[in-house]
Amino acid sequence: MPGLERVSATGQAVLTFDDGPDPAPGATAAVLDQLDAAGAKATFFLVGEQISAAPDLASEILARGHEVGVHGQRHFRHDRVAGAESVADIEAGCEAVAAILGAPPRFYRPPYGKLSPEGIEACRRLGLEVAYWSTWGLDWEPLQSERISRRVIRDLDDGSVVLLHDSARYAVRPSAVETALAIAAIAARAAELGVDLVTLGDACGAGLHQVGPAV
Repeated sequence: MPGLERVSATGQAVLTFDDGPDPAPGATAAVLDQLDAAGAKATFFLVGEQISAAPDLASEILARGHEVGVHGQRHFRHDRVAGAESVADIEAGCEAVAAILGAPPRFYRPPYGKLSPEGIEACRRLGLEVAYWSTWGLDWEPLQSERISRRVIRDLDDGSVVLLHDSARYAVRPSAVETALAIAAIAARAAELGVDLVTLGDACGAGLHQVGPAV
């Protein structure tokens, strides 16, 4: 399905984090602390089953001025399941995120960037904007922070959407701490480029408190 891969080149880039909220050491809380230290805002694509396990942490993401999108209820490739299962997962994930936001989410990122035809129709019906990415840190692999930041920085520019992960729950690595540690270098390079790190909604002209379905 066509979706957002970049934002307008107006001196902004977007850090996005998938798979949380995760209360494990070195995961979401560590990412939030590093974002605060860098003066950066980000968009977190939350998994419904993770919200159920850590609802206070999901709320803290918002309290710290970041944006929340939906990553589904569970975490699987939607092109490998029955259409009804794909639709049910998107709907349940939206309900979980809406309970935290107090309004329907605006953005949806499909796990692995894959959608089913039925899932595409569900996104349209629910008013969800599908969000992909233009650069990533390959941080689902057990990489050190320097390699994560170097991979992001290689393609970081005005308008970039960066894919990172604040949880190792669905990955082969043991912890997300290296992602948290990579944020400082990524933010420093953004500053060198004169690029502000903002939420996806802000970059698209609709901030945290304008989270309803796209029109």
